[in-house]
Amino acid sequence: MEKSTQAKIFEWISYLLIVGATVYFFVSHKEVTITMLGIVLALFCRSMMYRVRYKIFEEENEELKVDLRRLTNLLEVAKKENKPNQSK
Repeated sequence: MEKSTQAKIFEWISYLLIVGATVYFFVSHKEVTITMLGIVLALFCRSMMYRVRYKIFEEENEELKVDLRRLTNLLEVAKKENKPNQSK
């Protein structure tokens, strides 16, 4: 499963848990512990969603850093090759 799919799943589960806890609270009027448990689980799912997104961004940044290093090296090689041509 891709990480972006995992982030979306965690996001939707947190929304469902919040809505479910709210509905359950207004229906039962007395069961606050189950409502709070639902909200805590929703917060956990949100934190997992942000963690997965952070990992995605970290991997993308690492790829960009590698590409930047490679392009910088290619630029240096190109400059070294052009120096003898400029003296002619």
